[in-house]
Amino acid sequence: MKCHLYVGLLVTVLCLLPLRLKAEDSIPAVNGEPEVYTVQMDRPGVGTGTNVLEFGKIQWESGFEYTRFLGNHILTLPTTLFRFGLHRRAELRLEYAGELYFFDMDGDEENDFKPAYTPEPLFLGTKIMLWEGSEEKRLRWVPRVSLMLNLGLPLTPDYAKYMPVSGKIDALFENDITSWFSIGYDFGAHWNEWAPMPDFMASLALNFSPIDRLGLFVESYNYFDCDVNAKLLGYSTAYSLYLDFGVTYMPHPHVQLDVYAGFNYYETEKVLGGPENFAFVGIGVAWLVWDEARFRAARLRRQ
Repeated sequence: MKCHLYVGLLVTVLCLLPLRLKAEDSIPAVNGEPEVYTVQMDRPGVGTGTNVLEFGKIQWESGFEYTRFLGNHILTLPTTLFRFGLHRRAELRLEYAGELYFFDMDGDEENDFKPAYTPEPLFLGTKIMLWEGSEEKRLRWVPRVSLMLNLGLPLTPDYAKYMPVSGKIDALFENDITSWFSIGYDFGAHWNEWAPMPDFMASLALNFSPIDRLGLFVESYNYFDCDVNAKLLGYSTAYSLYLDFGVTYMPHPHVQLDVYAGFNYYETEKVLGGPENFAFVGIGVAWLVWDEARFRAARLRRQ
């Protein structure tokens, strides 16, 4: 328990280090023109956008989430994603989300919760843009397409014993319906720490942007366990359907804030026991920590 807690605290501190970095927010706009609000973050929904961070940019995305689950409490401390622009069509990703559980030991929901920190795997991955879309009228209906690959590496010896690695493969799609409304939909296969076969995920998100700085979204994301994994869990079959919604706001060209909430609206009944219902709320931030192109342009103007 102590080892897990120390690892979790260390990772959390490392995840919060960008707050101490000096960003290049003070760099004046190129050619004296005002900056365009262009931060595109992958949080807060479970589904992921097709956008790829441009070459020379570094972006940090983080947030805290509270979940109420069968009378227990779960705090995510914090969800953290670093994105590094490597190419016009590819980015490198480093992601972590440790969880602090407060278990109700006797089920009476009194003040007898026992804390337990779970250090989740550290995911190293990439997102690759396969199709950027087209302005040609006959091709506008074709969605933008990206492929996301993630490899999970255990952070503690206990995890490494039964989960040397885990992984995720996701195909990402997005259509712009109007200048202020888009639809995103993802399909993925996820290998977790215990299951011999991958589980499958599908999500559908409706994204609204009534003004430049404000965004709204509603999303359904769903998990489907394969038969082998379902039987290990004690299910005849297993699938879970979730709904979340939220608001994003950009107070600065390099910063985007978000708040969201969600719940599961259907959970397969266990063979033994009832459905596992829960709800969650969260807040987060995305920060464009570094933009190499703007930094170079500003340095040239100062010379």
